[in-house]
Amino acid sequence: IKHTKTFGVVMDTSASMDKKLLAKCLGAIASYSAAQEVKMVRIVYCDAQPYDEGYVDIDTLSSRVKIRGGGGTVLQPAIDLLERAKDFPENAPILILTDGFLESNLKEERDHAFLVPRQVFLPFIPKVPVFEFK
Repeated sequence: IKHTKTFGVVMDTSASMDKKLLAKCLGAIASYSAAQEVKMVRIVYCDAQPYDEGYVDIDTLSSRVKIRGGGGTVLQPAIDLLERAKDFPENAPILILTDGFLESNLKEERDHAFLVPRQVFLPFIPKVPVFEFK
């Protein structure tokens, strides 16, 4: 996810993601962005359908964002939305934040990584970096 001034975020907002976990995810996005000098990220929330939040300034991430979702989990539509978005740079990577309760057959064409709570396992063997948080 390095060497870019923006990145995409697919954030699982299904019913299994409680408010505390969602807050930690937003904090992780803000911390990573600040460390990499990224000012805006493109966020797509997703439960069973994607909710495109567009570009969000990281300085307002915790106060302005209205998280949508709360249903089941199908993240592929959100990944597809970002990969096809005309206003999202072709070389920008995607960070997927989830609690691990997702479909086992995700298809991503871009550089990407996963951010999951510690001791969570994805339903497949990832071939990309998986970062954990408490």
